[in-house]
Amino acid sequence: MIYYGGVLDSDGAMFAPESSYTMTFPANDLPENYAKYFWSVIAVDRVLHKVLPNPQNKFLLNKESGLTYGADGSLKLYFGPEKPADAPEGNWLPTKGKPWKLTFRFYGPRGAVADGTYFPPALVKQA
Repeated sequence: MIYYGGVLDSDGAMFAPESSYTMTFPANDLPENYAKYFWSVIAVDRVLHKVLPNPQNKFLLNKESGLTYGADGSLKLYFGPEKPADAPEGNWLPTKGKPWKLTFRFYGPRGAVADGTYFPPALVKQA
């Protein structure tokens, strides 16, 4: 298993608790391409390193989340205190409250994850 952590958005700023973000994977570079068994992404409290509590009791995104893929096969994930109107429910992870960071987990890593050359796409802060 290999973990990746992140606290900076595409502009190099730390994730802001009140802001929303997206992360887009092109169709030819989906997270499932890099895990033999399982992949997931969780949002955790930056200080306590525990999953963020939320009324939805939703603590991770993965292939079991009911993800919706774009017409071109891409995958857009949403992170923020409130679900954006255009976000499919399965693609959104609540991040309300405390300063947070992301942790990606790849079980049975393969390809670029296994050889250490992979980096997940950057989070882009939404206006």
